Amino acid sequence: MSQILEKKKRKLNDEELSEESSSEEESSDEDEDEDSNPAEAGIIERLELRNFMCHDYFELSLGPQLNFIIGRNGSGKSAILTGISVGLGAKAADTSRGSSLKKLIKDGKNTARITIVLKNEGKEAYSPEIFGPKIVIERKLQRQGTNSYSIKTSSLKTVSSKKSLIDEILYNFNITVDNPLALLSQDKAREFLTSTTDHSKYEYFMAGSLINDILENYHLTSRNIVEVQKKMEIARSHLEVATSKYEETAKVYNRFRKSDALRRSLELIHAKIYWFNVSVIEKKIQKYQAQLMQAEEEIEVIDQKLKEFESKSEKRKENLEKIKEKKYIVDDEINESSTSYEEAKVSYQNMKMGISEIRNEIEKTNNEIKGLKNDVKKFTDMIDVEKEKIETVNGSSRDNMLKTIEQTKANIAKLESENEKLKSQLINSENNPEEEILFLEREIKNSEQSIRDLKEKQRQMLSFQGDKYSAWGVNVSKAIKHIRSYNNWHRQPIGPLGSYIEVKEEFSEWKDLINAALGKTLDSFLVCDEHDRRVLSDILKKHRLNKNIITRNFERFSYEGGIPKGLTTFLNVLKFTDENVFFTLIDANSIEKNVITNDRNETRKLVNQRNVLNVFSLLNNRSGQRSSGDNTSFRVDPIYYRINEPLKISTANSMDKKDIQRTEEQIDNEIMKSNKLKSRHGACIEKKKKREEQVKLEISQTQLNIRQANDEVYRLENAFHDDGDLAKIEGLKVQIQESQDQISHKESVLRSLKEDLANEHSNFVLAKSQLSEAKSNLQNLVKSQEQLNKMISDSEVEGTVILSEIRHYEMRKDKRLEIVKTCEEKILKGNEKLDPLIQEAESKCSRGSVIISESDTSESITAEYENSQIAVKEAEKSIGLSYEEIQTKLLEDKGKKEACEVKLTHLESIYASLARDLNSRFNYLHTTILKSTNEASASFERSLALRGFKGDLKFDFKEKTLTMLVQTKGDLKKRSVESLSGGEKSFSQIALLLAIWKVMDSKIRGLDEFDVFMDAVNRTISIKLLLSELRQYSKSQAIFITPQDIMMVGNLDGKDIKIHRMNDPRSS
Repeated sequence: MSQILEKKKRKLNDEELSEESSSEEESSDEDEDEDSNPAEAGIIERLELRNFMCHDYFELSLGPQLNFIIGRNGSGKSAILTGISVGLGAKAADTSRGSSLKKLIKDGKNTARITIVLKNEGKEAYSPEIFGPKIVIERKLQRQGTNSYSIKTSSLKTVSSKKSLIDEILYNFNITVDNPLALLSQDKAREFLTSTTDHSKYEYFMAGSLINDILENYHLTSRNIVEVQKKMEIARSHLEVATSKYEETAKVYNRFRKSDALRRSLELIHAKIYWFNVSVIEKKIQKYQAQLMQAEEEIEVIDQKLKEFESKSEKRKENLEKIKEKKYIVDDEINESSTSYEEAKVSYQNMKMGISEIRNEIEKTNNEIKGLKNDVKKFTDMIDVEKEKIETVNGSSRDNMLKTIEQTKANIAKLESENEKLKSQLINSENNPEEEILFLEREIKNSEQSIRDLKEKQRQMLSFQGDKYSAWGVNVSKAIKHIRSYNNWHRQPIGPLGSYIEVKEEFSEWKDLINAALGKTLDSFLVCDEHDRRVLSDILKKHRLNKNIITRNFERFSYEGGIPKGLTTFLNVLKFTDENVFFTLIDANSIEKNVITNDRNETRKLVNQRNVLNVFSLLNNRSGQRSSGDNTSFRVDPIYYRINEPLKISTANSMDKKDIQRTEEQIDNEIMKSNKLKSRHGACIEKKKKREEQVKLEISQTQLNIRQANDEVYRLENAFHDDGDLAKIEGLKVQIQESQDQISHKESVLRSLKEDLANEHSNFVLAKSQLSEAKSNLQNLVKSQEQLNKMISDSEVEGTVILSEIRHYEMRKDKRLEIVKTCEEKILKGNEKLDPLIQEAESKCSRGSVIISESDTSESITAEYENSQIAVKEAEKSIGLSYEEIQTKLLEDKGKKEACEVKLTHLESIYASLARDLNSRFNYLHTTILKSTNEASASFERSLALRGFKGDLKFDFKEKTLTMLVQTKGDLKKRSVESLSGGEKSFSQIALLLAIWKVMDSKIRGLDEFDVFMDAVNRTISIKLLLSELRQYSKSQAIFITPQDIMMVGNLDGKDIKIHRMNDPRSS
């Protein structure tokens, strides 16, 4: 056989060389009018990776034809082809990523999921009546336990979990995942592009074109034929021995024919035993069939109930989405309204301050005018005095002048007393700050402390992003790893409990209060029994951690009866990722009875409602309060918490970013608040300074009046002794005129200030109206927000109830399905037992030949059989064997003889079939190799022609080599590819890959980092070559991965090209 094979191989080599040129002509005559539209079935629409390699979550939508994926090193782009291969059933050895698929699971995770969505439309669709327009294939990888598959419909209904169905789907779509050149990972691509020997190129071509598989099948068939020949010789010798034994036993059997009557009776009794066993099993089958029918009827009723609840759930989700959309709109309106309110408030305060300043200026101007008028009056009086002096000198009495001197001195004493009071008032103002200033200074200090606390909180949140357990302590992450590495738990501990809990985004402002209220429980660990508690306690001590350990059975219980109706509880606020943590917080903290409210005035009313244990409300960003009691008592306890206190509640990545952003906004708001407080503080200080300046001015004025009065006394006393002075009278008249001029100027300024006051007052009224309107609008929006939050909370409670009902009916259905499964298994086993029993019983006699009465039992029939057997033995004493023994031996020998005949006939049939198959396989192998080599050569030459090169592919099947000969533009003849430059060599290797792809004709192709060894020129030409060649295969999908930008290539705006840019997952 091996000689025949060698002859056929030599024939193959000779014919391949002679027919090479003719086949090239055939390959060039391809149909140029082929439909250029993309495939409607068998291409990947979407890839989703969870906890796979370096990705937490990654999703990629692929184009139907050409895809370029660009990303820096470390961005996780190589995980794409690995994910596709593994998701479609590749083994660990096929991925070049290690010996186990578990190594593809992201560090720190226990499971990974790969989801691939295949398009399934058009004529080539696979079972569209089952799967619809899409086929969803999901593969789950686990560190512990076995990996699994799920093949789902477009509506995500699972059809099967068997890999054989995936293989059937891939075969239907011509997707060759197991072909080493279909999806070339980073390592495989580098290995292929750098392959230098002709033997390695030959091996790549044979594997990629699947000729190795055909050849291996051919060799296997040859070996099978030789093996069948050996078995035929053995079967013939066995048949001769079996025939001889059967003939000898038949002679002995014929001696027993004389005692037929006794034997016939014995046979009927013996057959009755078999038919009795048949009747017993039939009754059991009927019993299970009745149970099966009842269970199926109950399942139909349960399915109807499930449909009703699922319909309710869908309607609830739709309504919830609408409510959330309204809430998003209201939230935006509240932000806008808050901004408008703050702007109106600032405008109002500025207007108020401006009016106050104008009024102060008016008061100051009036005082100045009043002073000037007093000066005019004083100067007039002084003129009268001088005139009186003249009149006195001319004969009037000097007594009046003396009286005036005395009155002026009394006035001086009064002014000095007022001056002392003013000085005391000034000293008191300077030494004793005002209450408002002290209040503002305290508020500024608190605000600056809040800013420092918020910045510390922001720093902690940024540092916590690298370690999810940082909030629970320095060594908690190490303790968690220790716990997970320990394998002798009765049930692995859960903790810290807060790491399994999130605060829903719409209730994020309650996070600090809940953290403070449930702090001890959030910091705890949960175990199922005392053994695990002791082990966990030792582990925590080793890591210097003092944590509370809760011991309780991991079991579920009904809690719905304890939920207060129509109220928002911690149950609505929190989201749990572990069911046992959920029931622990209900058990330990009664979270279903802890209510939250934004209206502190409602707390007393809410406390008295049924099932309400505590009512929590917010005071500010540092504190809240807990209210409790009943109809006879009411208690309010404050809850204080630091702004920068670590949150012992888990947050999703999106929540972390929003919390950081919210903290930044809080810092900005606190800075704005601090600036406003400082501005108010500065204004108060300025007002205080103005008042002190006014007092100082009044002191100066009083001192001036004292000096003027002293001067007047001095003048009067001199006048008392002297005559009147007409020159002085003229000087006083000049001073009166100057004062009157100043009065006119001040009155003009006063009129201008009054006009400004009137204008500012109208603006102030308008600002006050706008402030009131903005405040009212904001209050209305806040009420709408509260109503929407309540509706969302009610909807989620309703969803929990519906989900509970669905789970209840699903459990009932599972029990019925178990009954159905058990009954079907029992019926199947019963029928499996029944059929051979009936056949065996019928082989003894027909059912009508025996009569089984109600009184018959296994024991009575056995006794009857034994009595008849004794009678037969009496008749057969003359022969050494009993009839039953010789009959059994005859049947055994006959069966062996027939089995040998059947086996020999079967082997002869197999031999003939294999001989025909071997000939057909050789013809197919011969045709396939000729076609593949010619198509590959034509494709290789066509690819080289794009750059102006020429080339050949030389196959030597005897030596198992493939030589690539290339003639560049500057060469006079073709030369080996090893002598080319690095870029030219890589370009030639790409051309070879395209030639293999042409032969392979796979629906999906992939290549990772194909341009790693190319310069810019060769890279551009290689990409153009890939585009030029692969655009001919419009029904296939190609995925190229590169760390470099490809935009400089040009001509990438076609609708058949899709470019994906990846971000580094480690920076997200």
